[in-house]
Amino acid sequence: MSVRLSGTPASPGVSIGPAFLLDVEEIRVMKKELGSDGEVEQELRRFHKALEETRNELELISEQVSDIIEGKQLIEVHILLLNDPSMISDVEHRIRGERVSAEYAVSRVLYDVLERFDSMKDPYLRNRSVDVRDVGRRVMANLLGTEREALKNIRNPVILVSRDLDPSQTAGLSRRQLLGIVTDLGGSTSHTAILARSMGIPAVVGLGDVAEYAVPGQTVIIDGIHGNVILDPEEDQLEYYSELKKRYNLAEAEIALNSENPAVTGDGVPVELSANIEFSQEADQVGRFGGRGVGLFRTEFIRLLAPEMEDDEEFHFRAYSHVLKTIAPDPVIIRTLDLGGDKFLDSIPTLERNPFLGWRAIRICLDRPEKFGVQLRALLRAARFGNERIMLPMITDQFQILRVRSMLEEIAGQLDRAGIRRGEIPPLGIMVETPAAVIALDHLLPHADFVSIGTNDLTQYTLAVDRGSPYVSNLFDPFHPAVVRQIEMAAGRCRESEKWIGICGQMASDPLAIPLLIGFGINELSVPITLIPDVKEMLKAIRMNEVRELAAESLMMESGEQIRSFILKYVESRYPEIILDEIHRDREDGGS
Repeated sequence: MSVRLSGTPASPGVSIGPAFLLDVEEIRVMKKELGSDGEVEQELRRFHKALEETRNELELISEQVSDIIEGKQLIEVHILLLNDPSMISDVEHRIRGERVSAEYAVSRVLYDVLERFDSMKDPYLRNRSVDVRDVGRRVMANLLGTEREALKNIRNPVILVSRDLDPSQTAGLSRRQLLGIVTDLGGSTSHTAILARSMGIPAVVGLGDVAEYAVPGQTVIIDGIHGNVILDPEEDQLEYYSELKKRYNLAEAEIALNSENPAVTGDGVPVELSANIEFSQEADQVGRFGGRGVGLFRTEFIRLLAPEMEDDEEFHFRAYSHVLKTIAPDPVIIRTLDLGGDKFLDSIPTLERNPFLGWRAIRICLDRPEKFGVQLRALLRAARFGNERIMLPMITDQFQILRVRSMLEEIAGQLDRAGIRRGEIPPLGIMVETPAAVIALDHLLPHADFVSIGTNDLTQYTLAVDRGSPYVSNLFDPFHPAVVRQIEMAAGRCRESEKWIGICGQMASDPLAIPLLIGFGINELSVPITLIPDVKEMLKAIRMNEVRELAAESLMMESGEQIRSFILKYVESRYPEIILDEIHRDREDGGS
């Protein structure tokens, strides 16, 4: 029987494929039936080998905790459970009698045992289910290998199912391995969503309990347009979504045909349209989708991809040089490391009560000048290969900008004295992503060459809403008057100071936000590569005099819903059909 779940659409598109469960606590395995007696004997040998490996692991742990009486006793309980003859016999019986794989037999026996423990009246005995579960996981891990190792070795593409994902878990994955991503947690601006959009694969997040229902290998449908996920779909559902997938892909292909056309409004006003990228290899795709530069290169992702290369200057230099050469002569805005929050490396402590308000981004970099210097040296060396611009994240004080300028000048001198070739010190810009930066922008602009608004964080910090939390995701609203007014304020101050201003957050590709941003006088929109053709189509549909008036009127409105409804009336008759379908369905579902 199929299970239908609804969540937050994080990356558009439709995918159908097998589930791969990552970091899901329950032990669930798809049934695999055996053919020959030889296969049965092989599975029995695998089972006993896994038992022996688990026994060795537990004995090693027992030796390591020998000074801790309670710890040693706990491990001894686990060893006793592992050696329980009735459990071993039950697994062997299932392998032989039902002719199934060792992991499936173990999972079913464990399920039965855990059910018995959970139904016990004695609280002490009922709590012993934790030990059974732990031993079972160890045996399963030795049978299957760890999930993360298996994930790296995926041969046939899968739909990744998890409670939540952090960037380091998925940084090394390619589009060839993934058909889509679904998670229990997260919002439309979580890093799972950002990664999925950059890879051009469908994603639905904030599903609540998809990891509880999903089983490895079962068929999953992702509708990343409307936020629906179906497990074990019925035949009619498969037919419907196969057709929807075909229609969506055809519409996208038609839009992509026009990717070489310039990004201009309907009345001929040019708009800079750039790409957000996470990995240097993505630069090869920017031109193919019709982008004219990189508006945001998130350099922390290349460190998350290869943590062991954190302090390898050549590693950084090669990545930046490749992007600059590929995109030249168009500009490449390279953001310095934005680690912290939900993007930590092993070398950075994570014990913060509220990491989003703690040690992150430029704060980490300036507190670790030797490590930050590695990136700045690589950036200066690479600058000679293209049109490089450096952007600093989480700037709230002018002295942070001045400190980085001083470091760049000092490193430039060091490179010159060492006879190492470099480019000129690039323009230095700042990300505006806190109310502090907006309010004090007149103090920051004299020291910054350009500005880019990170609307995801600006919304998060303005509304005091953790953008990855499922509990308050309904409060995360980039159309909230407080957010919209800050964008207009920043654009106005940049215009007065004759400073360039772009948008690199999710609003830059939002069908409803584009008229608003252009109306406020934003110079550039930086969006996921695969959305560049869509945004070009939207730009062609608007007129400057109309969107300026629309933007001005939006500032007088009292709620995000009012602003959203007001803009919707403008775009309904102008945007491509597939975009309108999404907006209409979102309105019917009560989403945003």
